[in-house]
Amino acid sequence: MGRLLAWVRSAGPVRAAFVGSLLLSWVALSGALINRDGIHYVEVARAMLEQGFALQRGGADWQFLSILMAGLSALTGMTPETSGHLLNALLLAGTCSLLVAIVRRRLPEAAWAACLVVLAMPAYNGYRNELLREYGFWFFCALSFWLAMRWEAAPRWREALACQLALGIAALFRLEAVAFYPALMLWQAFAAPAGQRVRRVIMLGCLPMIGAVLAAVLFGSGTVPQPARVSYYFEAANPVRTLQLLNEAGSRMSETVFKYKYSREEAGYILFFGLLSVIPMKFLKMAGVFVVPLAYAVLTHSIRAVLARWQPLPWAFLAYLLVLIAFVTHQFFLVGRYVSLLNLLAVPVAAAGFALLMQHFPRWRGVMVALALVTMAANVVSLSPKKTHIAEAGRWLGVNAPDSGRVGVDNARIAYYAGWRTSQAVSLDRAALGTALAQKRIDMVAVEAPRKDAETEVWLAEQRLKPVQRFANEAGDAVIIAVLAQP
Repeated sequence: MGRLLAWVRSAGPVRAAFVGSLLLSWVALSGALINRDGIHYVEVARAMLEQGFALQRGGADWQFLSILMAGLSALTGMTPETSGHLLNALLLAGTCSLLVAIVRRRLPEAAWAACLVVLAMPAYNGYRNELLREYGFWFFCALSFWLAMRWEAAPRWREALACQLALGIAALFRLEAVAFYPALMLWQAFAAPAGQRVRRVIMLGCLPMIGAVLAAVLFGSGTVPQPARVSYYFEAANPVRTLQLLNEAGSRMSETVFKYKYSREEAGYILFFGLLSVIPMKFLKMAGVFVVPLAYAVLTHSIRAVLARWQPLPWAFLAYLLVLIAFVTHQFFLVGRYVSLLNLLAVPVAAAGFALLMQHFPRWRGVMVALALVTMAANVVSLSPKKTHIAEAGRWLGVNAPDSGRVGVDNARIAYYAGWRTSQAVSLDRAALGTALAQKRIDMVAVEAPRKDAETEVWLAEQRLKPVQRFANEAGDAVIIAVLAQP
């Protein structure tokens, strides 16, 4: 332990964050099953390896992660899944290092606190076992902000162009990154010295402005078809369309939910502010114990001082908050990982608050560090039984099921571990599986049977299915493979 602590001190907080992040990813991935989004990225990467690196017309229209996975697999011989997890681990480790470097640049005494906070914040560390394109989005956004801070100290074209190119690469992972271009430009419009504002705004915005003009010409003339993802974002950002959706949903709510006239009149407002409340609730929940240092950093200093120290991150926070507002009012839902970038942008403030707490309350320093370490472990270590039964059932099907098109599954991961592609597998919910059985399109099913769910056995009996194999984990959750019983 003494040697380990000595190495950590000599390595410094930035390198320690990188190595620590890689170790946490290794722990999180031990025995973990692939997530559903990851299945899609792996399948697209496999298609690229087999058919060439041309974008697959039938897949998603934003495939940069799959391209990287396929390229790394072609170079190293690793499977696309392994390549994806390696890329994700390296990108998240780089993100952690960049955030620590940002803190060390603006508040050197809080660098080690930032190393601890960035490795323990639940918002993004809890996704280490999943294959996602968010990791590239987070890394290149953090790289852009770090470059922007360097550029502010010495406004040269090299750093300005590198900052904009980094955001462009981030947009290849998630298109929301383009929202940070106006954020950086607004930062300089307000913060640059008098007489230099126009020049600095142009330096940080020349590439997106040129790109916007070219896109308008190409899309407007019909020379290049507008990607579906771009069309979707334009629709989500349209306030007229958002108001229309809210009014329609509010009308339905007033008819079915509210029994009093006065509540019905305010249904649209209730829905709108209810949707907006989802964002801060998820942000606070995913901050975990670091809500306390976040609040402490803000309460012990003026808001203006906190915002000024960490520019341009507050502008980025505001820009991404507006993106989330547009999304949640357009789709009426918001998953946790979409909010994670807000927590990433808040890491420097949380680190500053954590360092202040340890300075002002030295007797509680050990308790604070212990809580952070427990949170760090809880993000990557699960005490619940592993879902090995899903992989076991999939492998059994891969060996014993002669025709994948005749087998229905209610979990796409079963088909993945059978070695089948999504296009080959009949992956449906229970009701649709029942319809497929009635229509004689399938004659075998593999369905999950949670330990506390007694309806699976009833459903099998109703469909005249005879179990032939049962795979269960330590908790009693199972996958049942059944065939149509002979009359």
